[in-house]
Amino acid sequence: MQVRLWGVRGSIASPMTSAGLREKARALLLEARPEDLASPAAVDAYLDRSEHAWTYGGNTSCVEVTFGDNIFVLDAGTGIRALGGALKAEGRAATAKIHMFFSHFHWDHICGFPFFLPIYQPGREIGVWSGRSDSERLLSLQMNDAHFPVKWHNLPSKITCRQLPEDAATEVEGAQVRILPLIHPDKAYGYRIDHGGKSVVYLTDTEVSKHPDKVAEHYSRFAEGADLVIVDAMYGFLDYHDHINFGHSTIFNFIDFFRESKIGELVIFHHDPLASDAQVTRLAADAKRYKELIAPNATWKLSAARELQSWELGGSSTSST
Repeated sequence: MQVRLWGVRGSIASPMTSAGLREKARALLLEARPEDLASPAAVDAYLDRSEHAWTYGGNTSCVEVTFGDNIFVLDAGTGIRALGGALKAEGRAATAKIHMFFSHFHWDHICGFPFFLPIYQPGREIGVWSGRSDSERLLSLQMNDAHFPVKWHNLPSKITCRQLPEDAATEVEGAQVRILPLIHPDKAYGYRIDHGGKSVVYLTDTEVSKHPDKVAEHYSRFAEGADLVIVDAMYGFLDYHDHINFGHSTIFNFIDFFRESKIGELVIFHHDPLASDAQVTRLAADAKRYKELIAPNATWKLSAARELQSWELGGSSTSST
């Protein structure tokens, strides 16, 4: 099983500004030594190791889970456009079996859908799944009337929308898919995908920080044994108190939830669109220090999601790039 991240921001796409680019360029120049600039190869090596030479990314939520000839897509934020392009470049756009799973239908999680290449392929079969019964109505709204030039009813692909039950696993292409009701306006669901002895859990958007004691057991039980757990950690601890009832969480509550869990890696996801790369890095560093204090015996890893980050979940180990 392979997992790739195509969009990791929350609420609204946040492309890097000229000021942000200038800040990174300045940091690179100040940090560089003469030998780092001695040749093109030296420059490349310097950029490869500098924390200032990359970005977490500005696209909204989209996660790809692949096994065999199957592609599961978790949410269709702006990141899904690049996924569609990659599928074409890799020769999989026309052949792979595609199933899309929606946590909910707020704009930042569906606005990339009209830009997903496979939906324009004649006869292409695509499965759409969610915990709601009205997913087709909600998806079609943004492609009807004056909202988008291509209308839902004119799409040449065959899109079939299905509702997932809350109380049982559903088999999809040999994988077991479970959902968990989340704490977010207008209904949202978390996902667990199990296949071939490997599993991914996706828990965004949810406000566990308001009453963590009431939901800790539900979340920890749902994620137990998963290789990868991707969670809504939009705010730092102090920031959250200015955003109560916004429907989002802090990473610190999830560390509390999973401190005794047997998981592989906990991933900070749904970054605040107002947070710079430096701010996300600081949040991740604070979270790691917190983990060392309250979960010193936990064996799982902790990371902050970045676009094109990927994991190979297979064999006896998990690798991340």
